[in-house]
Amino acid sequence: MGEERLPLFPLQVVLFPGSMLPLHIFEERYKALINECTNGKREFGINLVDGQRFCPVGCKASVTQVLQRYDDGRMDIVVQGGDRYTLLRYGDDVAPYLVGFVEKLWDRNEQVDNEVARDTVALYNRLIAAAYKDKVQPVPAEAEVDGISFRLAQKAGMSLRQRQELLELCSENERLRLLHKYLTEVIPRLEDLEELERIIRSDGYLSSDQNKET
Repeated sequence: MGEERLPLFPLQVVLFPGSMLPLHIFEERYKALINECTNGKREFGINLVDGQRFCPVGCKASVTQVLQRYDDGRMDIVVQGGDRYTLLRYGDDVAPYLVGFVEKLWDRNEQVDNEVARDTVALYNRLIAAAYKDKVQPVPAEAEVDGISFRLAQKAGMSLRQRQELLELCSENERLRLLHKYLTEVIPRLEDLEELERIIRSDGYLSSDQNKET
C-alpha cells in the first residue's frame, strides 16, 4: 500500500496499536477534526511532540466513544490505536488542523521468540501486581504472543521517549527484548515508594496532565 492523506493530531503522548486513550478536546481546530472523523468514521493520526521535535512515526486513531459533548463544543472522547505509520510530508490543505501524507509502517516477517515473550509477560505481571494491585488485570500466560509488546507497554510506566522508541521498532522480538530489559531494571526498584508512584503516574493513558492537547 502506498501513501495516504491523514489528518494529524500532535500530542505529548504515544498511542500504541490496540490501546485505548481518553482525550478532552477543546481547541477549535481539533473540535473540527474530531467532528469530521466521527461523522465520516475516519481515522486520524497521533504523533508525539517531544519538546520541539515532531516525531514522524505515529499511530492511527479512531473514535470509539464520545463520552460527553459540552455546550461550547468541547468533547470527552475515547480513541483506539490502529496501524502505525511514517509521515512522509505535510499536505498543503486549507484545513484548520495539520494534514500529512503517510505510509504504513510494517513489521519484519519473523517468528516471535516465545521464550522471550513468556518471560516478558511474567515480568510485566510482577510489575502490575506491585504497582496497580487489582486495578489492572494480568496477562494470561497462554495469551497470544504476536503483537503483545504493545499491550504490555501500555501500562509499564515507560517514559515518552522509551515508548516512542518501542513504537518505531519494526520487530516484535526487538520490542519484547526492549521491554524485558526495562522491566528487569525497574522491578527491583518498586520497593522505593517514589519509583512506584512515578510508574503509576506515567502510564500515559489515564493521567490528566498527559492526554490534553498541545
